[in-house]
Amino acid sequence: MIDSWTKQSPSGKTVTFKIEGDRKSGFVYSAKMDGRDIKEITGFRDELTREGVEVMFANYVAGK
Repeated sequence: MIDSWTKQSPSGKTVTFKIEGDRKSGFVYSAKMDGRDIKEITGFRDELTREGVEVMFANYVAGK
């Protein structure tokens, strides 16, 4: 499964989120802002919703 979507950040930059994988091999969550990688998180067995992925990366950027 691959799911990809974009959103505008509060600062007006474009953020692209991506979910790849399945429950058997694990999920990979990634985010890019204006073409630069923010972070890639691998090995998740739980499938997060789009909202869950956005919150996870927002917390990462905020240092939480």
